[in-house]
Amino acid sequence: MSIEALINHIGYPLVFLIVAAEYSGLPLPGETAVLLAAAAAGAGKGFHFGLVFLFAAIGAIAGNTIGYQIGRRGGRVFIERLSGLLRFKEAHIRKTEDFFARYGVIAIFIGRWISYLRVLTALMAGVSRMHYPKFLLCNVLSGILWAGVVTFLGFKFGRNIAVVEQGIEEIGLVTIVVALTLVAVYFLATRLFFHHDNPRK
Repeated sequence: MSIEALINHIGYPLVFLIVAAEYSGLPLPGETAVLLAAAAAGAGKGFHFGLVFLFAAIGAIAGNTIGYQIGRRGGRVFIERLSGLLRFKEAHIRKTEDFFARYGVIAIFIGRWISYLRVLTALMAGVSRMHYPKFLLCNVLSGILWAGVVTFLGFKFGRNIAVVEQGIEEIGLVTIVVALTLVAVYFLATRLFFHHDNPRK
């Protein structure tokens, strides 16, 4: 699948979806999606720098917000169940928990740049019941910073778009379909979990 076809058929919504899903707790390559879209913008292949940044930032902020709510409502038990479904390493969960307990709001910023922290930090913020206004401020600021840096780096990489096109072709439609399926299963599982634990009276 060429990068032109990816842009024409999916484009910015895919960037938003993958980034939001990763930050809400699903291990998907959100950073890679932003880099690819920004690289396409740099090569003049259909994406626009400003829109890539916008969708990446909104996705990062929205995803962390969802992850926070899942962690707050589901608690540590739910994350342990989720780790079995998504094959999180227990060591990563413990490290994230300890890291968040030690650094608090700083962990929101640092967690943007480390793969397993990117997936788990918002969940742990919710589990620890971090004061939401404080979380929201850190979430917005760190999301904008992360999106800006990653979009800029990808944009500069745009001169090497041939490498990006080859990567997209190797990934293909199968990976995209699998990713979207995982997103659907993940959110369905969380919905069923909360419905089961909070039956209507």
